[in-house]
Amino acid sequence: MSTNLAMFKSVAGGVRRYFRKDPVPSNNREEIMFRQELEKTMEDWRHAENHFREATDQDLIDQAAYDLLSAKSRYAYLLKQARNRGLSL
Repeated sequence: MSTNLAMFKSVAGGVRRYFRKDPVPSNNREEIMFRQELEKTMEDWRHAENHFREATDQDLIDQAAYDLLSAKSRYAYLLKQARNRGLSL
């Protein structure tokens, strides 16, 4: 009976690790703020893509393209910073 329980605990632990979104919870305030900034930047990028797709006037297309490139560049910069900090994303 105890062998079955040990096997169940082992399998259950593996399932929990598999489905856990963030395997290492972070209490580091700076890291949490950095991750929030990265998420906000990704959201800005998505908004800029949508704005670019919906723009019809040439002036608006130019402005939307500028915003899109800006958001993409900012996201790339933050990803580079994450790698330099050793963050797993």
